[in-house]
Amino acid sequence: MKDGSKLFDRFTRDSTFLEYTISKNKLCINSSPIHKTNESCLDFKLENNTLRTSQYSKYVIERISNDTLIMYQQVDNLTDDKIKRFFFIRDELLLSYYKQKNINKKHIKASKEFTPKTSSTIEIDLNKAFKDNYSNFRVAGNFKIFPKEKRIKTSITYSTKQDSARIKTIKKIIDHSFDKWNLRNFEEYDSVELSFVFDSEITKIYRGVKVIFFTDDVNEFEVVYTGNLENNRKSFDYFNKAIKAYEKKDYIKAIEYFSESYKLDPKNLDALYNKAAVYFESGDQNNACKTWKEISNLGQINGKELFTNNCNLN
Repeated sequence: MKDGSKLFDRFTRDSTFLEYTISKNKLCINSSPIHKTNESCLDFKLENNTLRTSQYSKYVIERISNDTLIMYQQVDNLTDDKIKRFFFIRDELLLSYYKQKNINKKHIKASKEFTPKTSSTIEIDLNKAFKDNYSNFRVAGNFKIFPKEKRIKTSITYSTKQDSARIKTIKKIIDHSFDKWNLRNFEEYDSVELSFVFDSEITKIYRGVKVIFFTDDVNEFEVVYTGNLENNRKSFDYFNKAIKAYEKKDYIKAIEYFSESYKLDPKNLDALYNKAAVYFESGDQNNACKTWKEISNLGQINGKELFTNNCNLN
């Protein structure tokens, strides 16, 4: 974050892929390492060291060089502990790093930062293949692209259903996708391996398939697509209950509800901050300091300052 705090964002993780493209007057963000399917763009106006994207929001450039860029997003009424700071490196530098890392290798495993890209999404072809014949099942596997042989070989390592027909369809679609892959920078390798998980789902409101690359954990779908929405909803409810209890000066209940809110959603640091504040206001400095120390240990600068300024360090 801008104040130096560790990022706590329920929509962004250490493994999240984000690719920023900055042109003359447009800032585009792509979240897919394989294909720019989810790219969103913002128009901006360059004003000295800022990229203004709206009346209330802008990106401020802190440092720029030939291969790196540091900037933060400034939004009206947001404090520094909630403002994100971004550290960028040029994709050419990243490419050079991975080329050097894989020097003299013939068989490599692709990653989000170093992978061939497709001209169209494989999900489209898979959806067309299954049409209205969806069912609820998941598979995990990998496929190898052989640039010199111009072919792909798919292997399925796990399936929630022993459905040979559907598994055969998945393998056929991927095996026949060679022409969709841009293999620039990968021609020198004998094989490039990509792991993936596949999800077919049919409910009252949704039917379709999804694919996540660079993992063999089918539980990744809960993380990427839901993030445990039910727990987040319950956390929000407990947070509101805590506020109401605090307004009634029922500090014990307020602390209990803030604790439950944070337990259900560990990304909700506001629940911890409020819990500490209620402890402090009710005269329980010892537990307030324990909570501020917990926040500080999570890499939050404001929590560290509150602990330093209000707690006996001896």
